[in-house]
Amino acid sequence: MMAQIVYFKEWLIVFYKKHVDVVLPVLKLVFAFFTMCMFQGMFPYNMVINKPGIFLVLSAAQAFLPISVLYYMISILIMINLWKVSMDIFLGFVIFSIICSLAFVRVDRKHAVILIVTAVMFYLKLEYLLPVLLGMIVGFGAILPAAAGVVVYFLSVYMTDVSTLLTTSSSSSFGMGLQRIVNLMLIDKKLLVFLITFSLIIFITTLLCHLFYERAWLFAIFIGHIAMILLLLFGRLIFELDYKIWRLFLEMILGIGCCYIYRFFRGIGDVSRIEKASFEDDEYFYYVKAVPKIKVTQKDRNVTDIKSGENEDDILFDDITEETDLFDGNREEAGKE
Repeated sequence: MMAQIVYFKEWLIVFYKKHVDVVLPVLKLVFAFFTMCMFQGMFPYNMVINKPGIFLVLSAAQAFLPISVLYYMISILIMINLWKVSMDIFLGFVIFSIICSLAFVRVDRKHAVILIVTAVMFYLKLEYLLPVLLGMIVGFGAILPAAAGVVVYFLSVYMTDVSTLLTTSSSSSFGMGLQRIVNLMLIDKKLLVFLITFSLIIFITTLLCHLFYERAWLFAIFIGHIAMILLLLFGRLIFELDYKIWRLFLEMILGIGCCYIYRFFRGIGDVSRIEKASFEDDEYFYYVKAVPKIKVTQKDRNVTDIKSGENEDDILFDDITEETDLFDGNREEAGKE
């Protein structure tokens, strides 16, 4: 069974590499359309842009553009919705987007994806799947974009309160909405707990994954998830937060499964065939430990049809008959002797 699963993985990788020119644009289109719909659900304040047709056209364009462009598309989408509620909040988010772009999006394109995925996973109530997985896949560089994604999600939560306040208040002044957002962020202990927990778990998981040990990823998965649960439970106890414990443990199990799937597709080491080598030069001794990946390739079966004419069949039959008669004659002579 395991051999068949490994073979399926190898086939899937080969299939992706062979059809990458088609598969990658389709995946980018689907991802862009899905995330745009999710962010419009988080910031549903401008109904003019809330049209799936617009998102589909933008997603089709994104399919052939760098993935970092999606970050700017979603930022503009959020800005259009914030403009409808408050000008000062709009300006504040513009500054926040520019800082994120300069801090990490321009450094590495995948950081833009981390910010987007983090906010969407919080919106889908699947946020506990992320920290350990980000530490294994990205490393220390995931800390800042993940924290920015958490802030974007909590901004969408605060906007519900602020939009109600601004629409019901008769004396709203410039800066009132942004001040309300800042106050909510400063007093919200849940945001603080998530920022600290995500940053620490990504840091711990990355450290454990880089240990010089062939099963370091296994320790990283379990220790990372256990540490995340302890930190969240400690924060819940200290600040009397309201997140549900059963969902925390359920998503921990799902998170472990996701980490195993990632490691499986990245390549599981065959620890039974570890090879060690050592060599030296004029200044150093070098010790190398090589852990081969588990790979299973299906054998190619070539079936050849041999079609021969009647004359060839007769010749073959005659040759076999002559060889058989000769063999029988030799056996009889040997018996007489």
